[in-house]
Amino acid sequence: MKIDPGVPNSDQADADTDGIGDVCDECTDTDQDGYGDPGITSNTCPQDNCPDTPNANQTDTDNDGVGDACDTCPTDPLNDVDNDGICGSVDNCPSEYNPGQSDTDGDSIGDACELSPKADFTFVPVEPIQGETLLFTDTTSPGGGTILLWRWSFGDNSTSTEHHPSHVYPTIGSYTVTLNVTDINGKTSTKTTIISVIHNDPPTPPIISGPHLGKADENLTFIITGSDPDANQVSFEIDWNDPTGRETQGPVISGTTITAPHRWTTAGIYTIQVTTTDTHHTQSNPTTHTIRIQDIYILNEYFIVYFSQNHQILFFKLIYE
Repeated sequence: MKIDPGVPNSDQADADTDGIGDVCDECTDTDQDGYGDPGITSNTCPQDNCPDTPNANQTDTDNDGVGDACDTCPTDPLNDVDNDGICGSVDNCPSEYNPGQSDTDGDSIGDACELSPKADFTFVPVEPIQGETLLFTDTTSPGGGTILLWRWSFGDNSTSTEHHPSHVYPTIGSYTVTLNVTDINGKTSTKTTIISVIHNDPPTPPIISGPHLGKADENLTFIITGSDPDANQVSFEIDWNDPTGRETQGPVISGTTITAPHRWTTAGIYTIQVTTTDTHHTQSNPTTHTIRIQDIYILNEYFIVYFSQNHQILFFKLIYE
């Protein structure tokens, strides 16, 4: 080590009290462990990672640049970054101040670090009418814990704590629906949606036209027209009054005319019934149409002429050979 009493140092500063003035000292080492104090540019010896406590081995378990001898959290490279007195290696929430280490659900993640849920819900129908039952479905995304509480407010002074509630609005208007959820960790989230409840008139009864008389196994066509006073699209449900059951056509624009072909295989009298349904599932009163289906008789034309001439009976020839 170089000693040069010829260098002026009137203050006789000697930080490490080693008898060598700082201006002449090539290794200012306060704790005398052979490693120099940080920040001394004249030092030629290695820098001490714990300058106030002797630690000749310079052990630094967490490689954070602070020697274990000085490190309050020798295995925590962040050195208790949240300043809650709990080292990161054992802190259940090292990024948030939580000296109490509360962990309600016992999952080793502190409540302060648990993710919050994200409240959400759906409802049907999406365009409700007054007096119609709405079905609400909770679609909340859980955070770090199980959802325990659901609090619904329907915007008309009605509430619910059910998971998936239902509700009826008797009058038209706009209603603010709010869902607030709380999980086991006390984390909460809120979702709000505005629902518009409207008035809806049923469609007018459909108009059906077509034959009233037909033959078995004959293709017959009927014309049906339906309209809705609210200009909603409409669908037609046709009951053919035979084993084929019901048929649905649509939806179509209000006022549209459709064609509906059908074939009966057995003779008889059939009452066709047609109803119109709008997009809000409101039905019209039914319209009926009666048709007589006859069996096909094949008659020889000479037989028909004979009876027409000799018995003065008028035959309406359906089909003859």
